[in-house]
Amino acid sequence: MIDGDVGQADIGPPTTTSSSTVSKHIFSPQDLRPETSYFIGDTSPSSVPDKLIQSIARLKDELSTRSQITILNTDGWVREDEAVGHKLQLLNSLRPDLVLGLSLDNELDPILELQQYPTLRLKASSYARTRTREERKKAREEGYRRLLQNPQHLDLRLNTIRLRTFNAAKQQRIDQDSAHKGTLAGLLDEEGILQSIGRIMRIGNGTVRITTTAQETPRIVELGAIILSSRFDEIGNES
Repeated sequence: MIDGDVGQADIGPPTTTSSSTVSKHIFSPQDLRPETSYFIGDTSPSSVPDKLIQSIARLKDELSTRSQITILNTDGWVREDEAVGHKLQLLNSLRPDLVLGLSLDNELDPILELQQYPTLRLKASSYARTRTREERKKAREEGYRRLLQNPQHLDLRLNTIRLRTFNAAKQQRIDQDSAHKGTLAGLLDEEGILQSIGRIMRIGNGTVRITTTAQETPRIVELGAIILSSRFDEIGNES
């Protein structure tokens, strides 16, 4: 199973895409633990749509060698012209055997009518309820806390890691204490795979201090768009 919803993520933390192999009955994707995750850096797919598609394609390729069926859960960004173009680009990249269109109305018609893959249209359950903006925010904050239980402080020398922002692939010179305090960050290995998320405490004097549960020293630290309080509440967005 691939979780491609960076806002209301179930398998991994918000701002990430994740995959997990389902080997027993589950009641919710939240019952799964992420096996491989990629840091996207924002809860909105519109800020880095190409990066999002590339990460989902990588997860699909990795799963195809050991899974008979792969199910992708996408996000709810579907109404604007840009969203339609993004979903069509995602489908063309993945070339699915079947597209399941799940909606309460005809909001998916512009996507489903323009794409070329076998489609099954399903009506959402009458028991399903749309979350309010505040409920979606609280769900994301629970997601951060779920992956940051019992954190520790990690100090890294800037000359031993690559430091960059979520929407820029190249390393950047960032050595200011006040500019990124509270920023959600992805701690990545050499291949760009997420080891853990973290919260930037300070950047300065050639060092970055991060609140995280990471057990391994990252090779790359990627600064996201979300600003978190010390209690992991969302208090801002830099995108």
